[in-house]
Amino acid sequence: MAKPKTRTDQPLLQLVEEATELLRRAEMSTWVWWFAGTMPFVCGLLHFVSDMSRAASAWERLPGASLTLGLLYWWMKVAQAVFSDQLLRQLRGGERPEKMSKRAWLRFVTSQAMIHCTAFVTLPLSLLAMLPFGWMYAAFHNVSVLALSHFRQGGRTRDLIRVAVTQSNYRQGQNHGLMLILLTFSSIVWLNCFLGVLLAVQLAKAITGVESEFSRNPWSLLSSAMFATTIMASYLIVGPLVKSMYVLRCFYSLSRKNGEDLMVAFRRAAAPALALIAAVVMLAPGSTLTAAPEPSVAPVVTTSPGAKADATQLDRNIREVLQREAFQWRLPREERTEEKDRGWIASFLKSVGEWFEKLGKWASETFDKMLVEKLKEWLRQLRSGKDMDNAPTTAAAWAESAQLVLKVLLIVLGLIIVVMLIRFLRRTPPAKAVAAVGPAPEVNLESDHVIASQLPENEWLRLAQEKIDSGDYRLAMRAFFLATLAHLGERKLLMIRKSKSNGDYVRELALRARDRNDLRGMFTDSVRTFDWAWYGWHDVTRDLLDQFRNNHQHIVSDGLPR
Repeated sequence: MAKPKTRTDQPLLQLVEEATELLRRAEMSTWVWWFAGTMPFVCGLLHFVSDMSRAASAWERLPGASLTLGLLYWWMKVAQAVFSDQLLRQLRGGERPEKMSKRAWLRFVTSQAMIHCTAFVTLPLSLLAMLPFGWMYAAFHNVSVLALSHFRQGGRTRDLIRVAVTQSNYRQGQNHGLMLILLTFSSIVWLNCFLGVLLAVQLAKAITGVESEFSRNPWSLLSSAMFATTIMASYLIVGPLVKSMYVLRCFYSLSRKNGEDLMVAFRRAAAPALALIAAVVMLAPGSTLTAAPEPSVAPVVTTSPGAKADATQLDRNIREVLQREAFQWRLPREERTEEKDRGWIASFLKSVGEWFEKLGKWASETFDKMLVEKLKEWLRQLRSGKDMDNAPTTAAAWAESAQLVLKVLLIVLGLIIVVMLIRFLRRTPPAKAVAAVGPAPEVNLESDHVIASQLPENEWLRLAQEKIDSGDYRLAMRAFFLATLAHLGERKLLMIRKSKSNGDYVRELALRARDRNDLRGMFTDSVRTFDWAWYGWHDVTRDLLDQFRNNHQHIVSDGLPR
């Protein structure tokens, strides 16, 4: 007869699903502990790798940098232990922990340093032996999960190690299956991070047109710094899932002795039943807990015997009641003749302005409640002291001035944000090349730093004619090509940038003039001829130059709007 499955014999994938659900239900404070502990170590490790691999004086800073990195690693393990303990308490039903003494906190912090500092030696040695690696890997995670609850009960570091090693023997098949799943998932996450960086670089180049070190040389993405960055990003993503899985393993392992999983399941199952019983008792006909139905009529303003009702106050109360949403359908709709005269566009703009006015009023009131009121309360506490007894007016005046200054700062901050958004959304047109009043500046056509926006089109044509007269057809071809780029730049079909290549200009023209196949074809021919002659160091004959100049004239006279 087959052995029935118990609560602790859940399938492997079910444990993964429970770990994911546990992370979904985690509170914000739990996630704060994870990122507050892990992010400093990740940033410190990336800085350490980059500094030690490239800096010339790295050996001089090695002792201090290593000590700082060790302290960050210690803090990360402490924070991850708190993160795991909060997940464990959440799994147990959100029980409130007992208050720990200072000695227990000291033992907890020192235990994380003493145990996890050996991971850099024991884990590689166990990996060489292959078989003990799964036990050692689970034991180190169990230390993080059980540390706080262990020292909260007055335990010692030696006992914590013994309990963690004992729990690592629980269902080793499941443990190694989880490790295989985590290895596969981590590899997929790392590959996604690496490809995400690569796509971000290409998208940045395609959108902004600016070359970077990675777009010029994609092989630089295979550097040690890039590998370290993507690996640490993967650790930030996969790490919480790993901790959640080993929290569940420790919980189910301990439940074999104390039956805690059955108690948690009973409390979860009994909660809806208890709520239903309470609702039935309260809604019973003879129950005194049954709430009296609220009257559907408007409230009546009562006065004390012998007192006359104030007519103004009574009218105000009636208007306030009629303004409620429940009575809006009874009132006649007011006709707004000014909106008919104004038109629907003006009415829409007016409604938008009223919405922004309400939003600003709400923000001001919220700010007054959150900061200004607390500031006034703090000043009242100071005024109640001995030193502030004789100067109440000064404190109140200071509070009003502080409120005014804070509001002014908020207005200035809002204006700065608006100006930055306007500057970001507004596309600055390329600067047109304007012919100088004086003589044109000297341009060295043989220099690699020459760009088409340095001179207008007619100046490049003048330089080309000078080179033809002197018999230098190669430089004349380059002057004609720069004249072509300057012409397309003046027509806003190209954005002339020093960082762009000729291939970038071809792709940019294909986007901006996608409906002009003839123009794109002529420009592509010019680029190919120029690259063949200039970068290939081929001889430029007069016939080839005349053909190149005719192609430039066809591009100019192609009917582009001026």
